[in-house]
Amino acid sequence: MLTLAVSTSSGQFAMVIGETAGSDVSISPLSGGARGTVLFDSSEHPEHGNELDDALSAGLKLCRREITEIGRIIVDIGPGGTSRVRTGIAFVNGLAYSLGIPVYTVSSMELAGIDAESKFGRLPVVNSVKSIRGNAYIGLYNQRNLSINYGTVAEIVPRLVKDIDKFIVVGFHRDAIIHLPALKNKFIIDSRMSFGNARIIIEKNDLFVTNEHHFPTFAQPITEKTLI
Repeated sequence: MLTLAVSTSSGQFAMVIGETAGSDVSISPLSGGARGTVLFDSSEHPEHGNELDDALSAGLKLCRREITEIGRIIVDIGPGGTSRVRTGIAFVNGLAYSLGIPVYTVSSMELAGIDAESKFGRLPVVNSVKSIRGNAYIGLYNQRNLSINYGTVAEIVPRLVKDIDKFIVVGFHRDAIIHLPALKNKFIIDSRMSFGNARIIIEKNDLFVTNEHHFPTFAQPITEKTLI
């Protein structure tokens, strides 16, 4: 089956097209995700610009596939830059409606957590995304569980890792988190990652097909209003 993955939360849109197993294929939850095959990654083709419709057309052409072959869409719904996230989700919702296929949603923080785990081992991952008025989205990803908070780094992070001695940091506030006085006795691994890699959505696709949306329901962005 052809699967389209769209990341809305990084510095620019990322679109990945891949071949994945259908929903009738049983995958063990201990497998770490079904291995999908990436056919197109927009980050490898910057000449096609940063418009989602252009990237989709170019990707399908390079893959020699048709848009009607897309069987499902997986989109990250943030948190991230509000305008970009909303634009990406609107594109995905419209495309899914026109094709009559489902949209599956994943948080950008789950994506980054899985990506960081694959590089640094199965440790808790603290992720942060810059927001307004000194606030941030701050997530703790730990063994497939994710909690997202909204507030200041100095207030939220020490509380999240109170009982954790060693963890990985991802996102905008990595340096600030590493140097928090309240965390001076913690072992913190700087991932040097700002975002998760959208290829993970295809490569481990079965991890991201739990939150399914069919018309008349649509994918919705994660915002501070949904968290408070």
